[in-house]
Amino acid sequence: MAAHRKNPLLAFLRKRNHVSGVTGLAASPGGIGIARIEQLPGRAPVLASCEFRECAAPAQPGILAELVREQHLDAAHCVSVVDDKDFSLLLVEAPQVDPSELKAAVRWRIRELIDFHIDDVIVDVFDIPGQQERGRPKLMYVVAARIATVQQHIGLLEGAGVGLQVIDIPELCQRNVAAQLPEDQSGVAVLRLGRHGGLLTLTRQGALYLSRSMDTGVSQLRDPAQLERLVDAIVLEVQRSLDYYESHFSLPPIGTLVIAPTEEPLPGLLSRFGASLGIAVRMLDMNALFETTVALPDALQARCFMAIGAALRREEKAL
Repeated sequence: MAAHRKNPLLAFLRKRNHVSGVTGLAASPGGIGIARIEQLPGRAPVLASCEFRECAAPAQPGILAELVREQHLDAAHCVSVVDDKDFSLLLVEAPQVDPSELKAAVRWRIRELIDFHIDDVIVDVFDIPGQQERGRPKLMYVVAARIATVQQHIGLLEGAGVGLQVIDIPELCQRNVAAQLPEDQSGVAVLRLGRHGGLLTLTRQGALYLSRSMDTGVSQLRDPAQLERLVDAIVLEVQRSLDYYESHFSLPPIGTLVIAPTEEPLPGLLSRFGASLGIAVRMLDMNALFETTVALPDALQARCFMAIGAALRREEKAL
């Protein structure tokens, strides 16, 4: 769940893993995305399988049990993505305490920033590299989720027989995809527009620096009467985020916005963003990032985006 460290709270130990690679699972409106990726030395990641199972209720135990049987998820190293409504991602000033006291200090700091009691919360933290400029407080990310919600998520998957290893969040899954882009070395912005909302991430060299959730998604952008106003609002949010990234972290400006595939075409979106932002804007094609046996159509890439990001997760060294 955390960048640059293992998560001791949401990582699970398993005795048997017979399916190679990492399998990502991500529910979304209309179904559940499943992707399995194998990381091999000296090669691009291998996207061994990618599927979107349509169903009215993606969290339905029967659907999950069916997937377990078909894809042997009981013997796989599985990473599940929690829904964005089930946690809070908070950017806070890092407490100046001993590492052993960090979690307790963070819990105290966020108690006024969440809308449920702090005793009902499970927390994790991840660092933001750099931040060397003097006179600026060091920032860090805190993930806060209700204990009951996490337990329910675990119970549903384990009850269906899923070999659950880790629960991850969409921001870090999108970071994992961004880390595969050549522009990530110097810094890249990635915008994903889902059916009813969007997520913007700013990453550099595999680290998440900034994320912004948006209320605008593909369903709203289909309306020609709203298109110009909504695009202008997204452009403004992207520009503000780019400016903050450059000024607060004292890093060179990001020169590219990469837009993730959408479930349905949005003609003219690329040119609108490019004309307004003054930076390079391009569409993402995951076929260029992975070795695959068959080409992935844009709609499948969109539906399985988070599952692919989850499957890219690697165990990371603790702080």
